[in-house]
Amino acid sequence: MEPFEYVVVLISLILGLGVAQLLNGVADMLAQFKKTKFSVAHSIFIVVLFLVFFQEWWYTYQYSKQIDQWTESIVMALMIFPIVLFLLARFMFPTGSRSQETDLDSYFRENWRWLYGIFSSTILISIFHNVTISGFSLVEQIPLMLYFTWYVVFISLNIQNQKYHNIFQVAQLLLWIYFFALVDNGMLN
Repeated sequence: MEPFEYVVVLISLILGLGVAQLLNGVADMLAQFKKTKFSVAHSIFIVVLFLVFFQEWWYTYQYSKQIDQWTESIVMALMIFPIVLFLLARFMFPTGSRSQETDLDSYFRENWRWLYGIFSSTILISIFHNVTISGFSLVEQIPLMLYFTWYVVFISLNIQNQKYHNIFQVAQLLLWIYFFALVDNGMLN
């Protein structure tokens, strides 16, 4: 077994657990569809998060070509992103004493700062990986830095208006769809 194959099993396991969290949360809410009060921003954020999980799983294969010498520190650095994604997937839905809660609009309004904060940390981790592991320049990271900045603006200004969250999440979804269209056409390979 090659070192990459050994490492990718653990990364894929964590990513799979995160996707399972998202799918379980969606299934639970759909099972209680008539009682559930959905949030547009929260629902779109779930779709975006699923796309991020897929993108991370897909991009992980690139490390087989980018990393010649596998070390514990490289493996630990690569593990951070899927672990944070898993935690975010877990926090996307009410859990524990709130697990029976079906008001996702209220849940999102109460927790969006935490959700955005965790997600924005994945952008920083991505920038770190891109520069230190994948060998991209800081200049090439400007789009991700701007993406991170939008999250910082929402968090630091404590934007409460749900309309702005809806617009932000729709824009984010369109950005990810655009990204996947470019990747699918081979333009970013």
